[in-house]
Amino acid sequence: MNLYIKAALHQLEVAVKSTIIIINQLEEKDLGIRPIKDKRSIGEILEHMSLIPQADYLILNGASEEEMKDFYSQFTIQTLSEIKQNLLRAFEFLEVHVTEYREEQMFERAASYWGAEYTRYEWILEIVAHMYHHRGQLYTMLNYCGKNLEVKLFE
Repeated sequence: MNLYIKAALHQLEVAVKSTIIIINQLEEKDLGIRPIKDKRSIGEILEHMSLIPQADYLILNGASEEEMKDFYSQFTIQTLSEIKQNLLRAFEFLEVHVTEYREEQMFERAASYWGAEYTRYEWILEIVAHMYHHRGQLYTMLNYCGKNLEVKLFE
């Protein structure tokens, strides 16, 4: 496996594991918390996060807007257990697929359906950033709502 990919996947794994630690401190009723009116609930953020590794991989490989709508429509995650399972499954999916990239493939450019264009390696970094963004959002929202989370966000 390429060392750059290995390092990026390690950082994504840190985000995934710390998100699971947060999930383990929640109760099912917490999924409905919506600290900001007209924004995602805790459950909606977690559902979105549980799909990011696989969804963003599909995007970096040229999935159309319609294909992504179909992908998202397959998931209606209802419980904390389902969120954890899907997050781990999506991470494993990404890990299996990106470790197959040869060096030259990592630097081929790929465009999203909305027009963003990066190398495959940059897309992998975007996936890491996307997960860290939402993990920070989740952590802040839960703390704002009075949850005293015990989680190490960085190694």
